[in-house]
Amino acid sequence: MSMYDAVVIGAGPAGSMAAYEIASAGYSVLMVEKHKRPGLPMCCAEGVGRISFEKIIDPKPEWISSRIDTVRVVAPDGSDVSVAYPGAGYILERPRLDYDLAQRAVAAGCRLECETIGTHVDGNGDRFESIELRRPDGERVMVKAAIFIAADGIESQIARRAGVANAVDIEQVESILEYRVENIDLKVDTIEFFVGNDVAPKGYLWVFPKSPNSANIGLGIISDTKRSEEAGYRLDKFVEKNYPGAVVTHKTAGLTPKYQGKKMFRIRNLLAAGDAARALDSLTGAGIVNAMMSGKYAGAAAAEYLSDGVDGYNKLDNLYPGRFLEVKADELSLYLKLKNVYIRLKDDDFIDIIKALREYFTENSTEGINTGRLLAGLIRTRPRLIRLVKYLL
Repeated sequence: MSMYDAVVIGAGPAGSMAAYEIASAGYSVLMVEKHKRPGLPMCCAEGVGRISFEKIIDPKPEWISSRIDTVRVVAPDGSDVSVAYPGAGYILERPRLDYDLAQRAVAAGCRLECETIGTHVDGNGDRFESIELRRPDGERVMVKAAIFIAADGIESQIARRAGVANAVDIEQVESILEYRVENIDLKVDTIEFFVGNDVAPKGYLWVFPKSPNSANIGLGIISDTKRSEEAGYRLDKFVEKNYPGAVVTHKTAGLTPKYQGKKMFRIRNLLAAGDAARALDSLTGAGIVNAMMSGKYAGAAAAEYLSDGVDGYNKLDNLYPGRFLEVKADELSLYLKLKNVYIRLKDDDFIDIIKALREYFTENSTEGINTGRLLAGLIRTRPRLIRLVKYLL
């Protein structure tokens, strides 16, 4: 049986950040990835906020496709609001980012095995002691470790088989379909969101520019009908209408569940990070920054746990997810509440909100946005929206 101090399942942003923290602290760590290389296949809109991203890591130029300075939101009737926010965010090159983060962990001392799947963890008493891995040739091996990190995405079979109840009701999940679209013209510094129950019921449609002539165009919906068929119909209709002559070169699909609270982050000495822990923005489905941050906190907690030996187990919950949730719990909970409001908006509500935002940003800059004043203004000028306040409580 092979032995490591830690085993990380998944070499996405969460797993690679965790592995780097553990290896940098001087501990042996094995990271396994089910695909042929980190970063592929890619299923992501690739957008991040600049400030939050740069708090975690200093970005390399080759990780960035475009720099975003303006956000445009379009209502069901075609009215819109454009908000200038210089330096708002980046559209990334996720395959390159993921690959480089994994190699950064390897350079720190982590061992990476691709095309290898973690099937389940085993143990006695209050701790897991080993994990079974299945390699490309079908060989099954047991690896012993003191701590394990599940960063294997939304499905996270490792966490589920360990005892985490991470299955979610279909109504709590948004279905995602995205196209890479070429041969179009657009502003490379502007991201666009289209809202309304015709374009994306209980969700939204996005256009994230990769270059002046290409973009990630996708939508997320919550629908009672067959979602795959409906998503494809609506996205095809949008592209044909807005970008005649466009060429779709790649299609991806996925799911984004809502944040589920603390219960998803740890079971015994198995820590879950990123999408495996449901560390997502429930309103937009954004998860890259949260994945990297949760991975970093999980890795730091694992390193501290390993340094303290037996005593470390008694304070593991305080280390993770404790420290991560001290920073992020309020934000994640707020986005969950906002999502509960958002899915109840009618087209007339979207139109009113867009008009109110246009009025607000005529008088106020994006610097130091006062959310309370913004919400108060919406309710004051559109009193019928007060019916939605109860979903924020």
